[in-house]
Amino acid sequence: MKRYIQVGLCMMLGLCGLASCEKELMDYEGTDALYFDVQYGAEHGNDNVWAHQYYSYVSFASLDNAPTAELRLKVCVAGNVRDFDRPFQIEVVEDSTTAIAGEEYGDLSLDQVIKAGENHTYITLTAIRSERMLEDTVKLQLRLLPNEYFALPFSEIGVIPGRWNDTNTDYSSYANPSVHNIFMNNVLEQPAGWNTATTTSSSFGQFTPKKYQLMLDVTGFTVDDFENRAVMQTGRGALIARMVSAYLMEQYRKGREFWVLDEDGTMMWVYGVSWGHGANPDDLVGN
Repeated sequence: MKRYIQVGLCMMLGLCGLASCEKELMDYEGTDALYFDVQYGAEHGNDNVWAHQYYSYVSFASLDNAPTAELRLKVCVAGNVRDFDRPFQIEVVEDSTTAIAGEEYGDLSLDQVIKAGENHTYITLTAIRSERMLEDTVKLQLRLLPNEYFALPFSEIGVIPGRWNDTNTDYSSYANPSVHNIFMNNVLEQPAGWNTATTTSSSFGQFTPKKYQLMLDVTGFTVDDFENRAVMQTGRGALIARMVSAYLMEQYRKGREFWVLDEDGTMMWVYGVSWGHGANPDDLVGN
């Protein structure tokens, strides 16, 4: 990310970062070029300052298990604005894709166009939640194709002036801007509000997706609530722990077949239950 591949790319990105792909890029010389410039970031930013991202990530769990999600992937032109439409194509890179067409993504057109007077467009598609995403992250890789209008000369994008540089690398650091990866899963991840309040960490205990899902089911709070530090304050964390511990104790009193175990086979723990962290169910028999 810190290194520019070529002077032409450096000049082009400087202007594109300042103009957000909205002005003619006269300082780039050579055949007009295409590149993915997908951006996302903190809500207080906008698409003029968000960082260039290597990939898109769809977490259906954070979308409260919505069945689908719509994606818009920006493709920019390095070069001149033209007074005629310029078509181009993309392809799904099959040997780098595990997502199933029609089942895990759809509404994707391989034929795209940069309209006359424009120097960017958006590729749109629909991500579709599937059963296997509960345990697996699936991947869709898209690649731009060169033609008589556009070359693909760039292999990396450096720091763009005027842009934030918080590029995500949790799932990939592949920097070639002619390729864009999309990762999709339905796995709950530890939310921002899990450990923010003074008593939250001791109230909730160690994070596991199974425990988190139970909290959502029992309390009616949403993923957005848990991600909001203002919502998930000390008092609310204690309330959630009371609600969940009451449920766990209710199941415990029904008998062993109803006991709620965590992912590692130990008794699920939150503050208020009568057993300790990591309690083995066999040790509680007869108590």
